[in-house]
Amino acid sequence: MNKFTKTALASIFTFSAAGASAAAFQLAEVSTSGLGMAYAGNAAVADNASVVATNPALMTKFKQVEVSVGGVYVDADVDVEGSFGTKTTVNGNVIASSPVSDANAKDIIPSAIVPNLYVVAPVSERFAVGGGVNVNYGLKSEFPTNYSAGVFAGKTELTAVNYNLSGAYDLGYGFSFGVGLNAVHAKATLERHFGALNPMAPTATASRLKGDKWGFGWNVGLTYDINENNRLGVAYHSPVDLRFKGKYVGTQSTNVEIPGRLNLELPAYWEISGYHKLTEKLAVQYSYKKTHWNSFQELRAIDNNGKVLLQKDEKFNNNSRIALGVSYDVIEALTLRAGIAYDESASVAHPSISIPDTDRTWYTLGATYRFTPNLSVDLAYAHLRGSKNTFIESQVLGAQLQNGATAVTSAVGELKVKSTANLYGLNVNYKF
Repeated sequence: MNKFTKTALASIFTFSAAGASAAAFQLAEVSTSGLGMAYAGNAAVADNASVVATNPALMTKFKQVEVSVGGVYVDADVDVEGSFGTKTTVNGNVIASSPVSDANAKDIIPSAIVPNLYVVAPVSERFAVGGGVNVNYGLKSEFPTNYSAGVFAGKTELTAVNYNLSGAYDLGYGFSFGVGLNAVHAKATLERHFGALNPMAPTATASRLKGDKWGFGWNVGLTYDINENNRLGVAYHSPVDLRFKGKYVGTQSTNVEIPGRLNLELPAYWEISGYHKLTEKLAVQYSYKKTHWNSFQELRAIDNNGKVLLQKDEKFNNNSRIALGVSYDVIEALTLRAGIAYDESASVAHPSISIPDTDRTWYTLGATYRFTPNLSVDLAYAHLRGSKNTFIESQVLGAQLQNGATAVTSAVGELKVKSTANLYGLNVNYKF
């Protein structure tokens, strides 16, 4: 059972994502080998079985059954500074305001592990199948229960686990094609408190949400081997619809619990990548990735009769990510990697404390050591630095007529978000 309140319905997918590795609440940590190159070449590099999550067409490059298991530990440092209060306006003019409260909060993103598991199995010289489990969307943020701007942000937790089954076929003439089916299980927990809106009981719960839902999608990929040292790849992942059903409590229901519905979409994205082996030891990789966040224009909740319970503009923009990486085979058993990437923010038009999304730059290092021809271990480290984001966030609390004019009271926060993160990856790969 999903339990939605007014604030929860408005916020279910506005997760605090400053600690996320990609824009908004998207996660990029699909593998450790990729992390070492800032995920450059994701759609063209066939280092291990994690290709199931990036480009299924690459599965035709495997001659043995291979398993990869591991994860990435995300240690984010995200701080919020600012102030919070209320203002009452008539025709845009402020006629009353509350005392301003401190809205500072430190370390709002707890550390987390993003796990992964993949397997690729060649069926014939031309055909291969594979499967995998990874977390492609998710975040956890936690503000103090007495946080003054508690109506904007409190405790938020999201995981969207992706289960994938894929197949690939070598078309000949250097081309390979792959397709996959995705089943996504999303779980969400959200809690908000009154904060400065109720000075006598700032920790009182204003809203609470806990629920889960399944959604389904697909992905395709194509690779072209120019020759044995040069490869191009392109991959596309479809949107995934999540149709949450639960209960609504708010002004539209006179604070009585009624059924509510909210449809959300995890955005589609595509990627173009290249891999070029320049010498016997040195190779370069690059990627351009586009995520279609413009599908996330608003949050709209309705009741069983189609009546709008709430509507909140989001107006996300499509975002781009570019990455460049290098790999160097020191000896047959050891490969070193490095990478750099730039990831655009998706929430330019309507930034929010619950999505303190910023442009971010990646700096990464990695290595693979092969203990035997069948057993290898990947290690990687990444430092992410986000640009500072300063903005004003507001939420209408109510309206009433005063002398023939409408007086609107809103909660207003003047906020600044600073974010950095350190990522540590480990994967074990085994060929059978």
